[in-house]
Amino acid sequence: MEEKQDIFLKHIKQKIWKDVFVITLLIYIVFCLFVYFIDGAISGTLFSKALAGTSAILFAASFSLSGFCYYWDFLDKKIGYRKYLGLMGFWTALAYSISLMLVDSQRYFYGFLDNALSADFILGIISMAIFTFMALISQDSIMKKMGPHNWRRALRLGYLAWLLLAIRAYVIEKELWAEYINTFDGFPPPRLLLTLLVIAVIIFRLSIVLAKCKKPWHNKK
Repeated sequence: MEEKQDIFLKHIKQKIWKDVFVITLLIYIVFCLFVYFIDGAISGTLFSKALAGTSAILFAASFSLSGFCYYWDFLDKKIGYRKYLGLMGFWTALAYSISLMLVDSQRYFYGFLDNALSADFILGIISMAIFTFMALISQDSIMKKMGPHNWRRALRLGYLAWLLLAIRAYVIEKELWAEYINTFDGFPPPRLLLTLLVIAVIIFRLSIVLAKCKKPWHNKK
């Protein structure tokens, strides 16, 4: 009980934020180099794509951490990072959304109303609305009022938001994915790799649910 309360202490939160910021910066730099390797040019699109990739990795780390802690006890002390990795994932996702209005202003800024009912926009907006809700309820005061059980249940909406973003990626690049799958020529589309990451994390989470369901059955035996 004492360890759970420690995450609300100011100096603990500051340390976690610093660690997560450094992790985010390193991931972002790696993605910038990766996108440059793929595209071969420095542009606003490069920095935008790097934000999307960074956000995906941060969400993956946040969603997976509870699972890693469930299977491997030595990571239990790092469970406090889950919230902050998720929040940083939200902020980088928000930065990516804003960057789209800069790198593709014809579609995402000037053409916003014309494309508002497209699958691209609808899936993206719903996902960001869910992530925004999750960020809002992650304030310490709201967490305490909701209680740990209700708070964790509400955060499970994040899996839905993440899945919707994976569907959005498919909608945007399905022709490119089909071409790659048919030929396996060159490097896989980055969004395809990130979508596979989403699926892997969700399956990992489902494995925990199944493991918890089996425990009572084994105990009865």
